[in-house]
Amino acid sequence: MGGVKEKWLLEKAAWGLAADMRLARQVAITTGKYTRMEFRWKAREYQMRLPVEKTVVKLPEGIVYARNNFPGSEEVRKLSFSSLGAPSQGGTVGFKTGSGLKRYVILTPATGRVRVSPEPPEGDY
Repeated sequence: MGGVKEKWLLEKAAWGLAADMRLARQVAITTGKYTRMEFRWKAREYQMRLPVEKTVVKLPEGIVYARNNFPGSEEVRKLSFSSLGAPSQGGTVGFKTGSGLKRYVILTPATGRVRVSPEPPEGDY
């Protein structure tokens, strides 16, 4: 895999996660209940645990986690949103392709703002 398709799959993974983080935050606010996301490294997936459902999202073929600084173990990292929409902490999830392209999904701690960037956040590696 390479070229345009590889880049498209990387963008799909990053923007999909950003949308799911926003959804988890909004559901927490709307329902008044905590929501949680779990990032599973070896399985190349993440889970959204919302009050009414659990959704598993597999990473596209050829895309792997490059980094994740949310708390947890080497196998599972966790992020939650309070009923007010505040994230448990800010952090970064990075994806990469076999050829080394990277995208970062960055969550701001206090506001819960989510953005996608080709560069890691300042102060990060």
